[in-house]
Amino acid sequence: MRPVDMIHEPDVVQETATGYMDLMAFKRTSFRFQSCQRYRVGGVEKAAFETFKQTGVYELAQDDPRLLRQRTQLSGGRVLQRVQLVVPPLSDYLRFAFVYFDHFARAGEDLRILDVSKMDSDGLPNHDFVLLDDEIVIKFRHSSEDGSVIGRELMTNADLARFRGYRDRALELAVPFGEYQERG
Repeated sequence: MRPVDMIHEPDVVQETATGYMDLMAFKRTSFRFQSCQRYRVGGVEKAAFETFKQTGVYELAQDDPRLLRQRTQLSGGRVLQRVQLVVPPLSDYLRFAFVYFDHFARAGEDLRILDVSKMDSDGLPNHDFVLLDDEIVIKFRHSSEDGSVIGRELMTNADLARFRGYRDRALELAVPFGEYQERG
């Protein structure tokens, strides 16, 4: 029940001076597949994460930049979809992330959870990726030590049918975030 090994893509271009937000711009649809169980927490989030680990509480302000960005992205009928792969037990990071996942889901993002203890994730990649407007693929590489992003790759000659298939399979297998939360 493990995602398939990463398949080498021959024509990968490393992200250059293009900023992260410019790279992630889309016109109609954005699908994100997240396979890591923890990601690096830095900057202003670091203190909040440490407090969360001690108290279980994380207050997310309505003017949080992530929520503001999401509202902008959802305007004009655009669609945001995300599947988070979960390998129980939940990591501290995912418990922390689920606080803002809840806000994102309530604001209109189609956010789903694929629990590999309940569903077979065979055939899905072992790396994060984003599929924008069904035609642009960005692969993320993460450090196995702390989950920090060590590279984003704009895949200029990606097999789009394969990545659309990953998206479709992940969406089919995953349950909506609210339903996952209710099941406990």
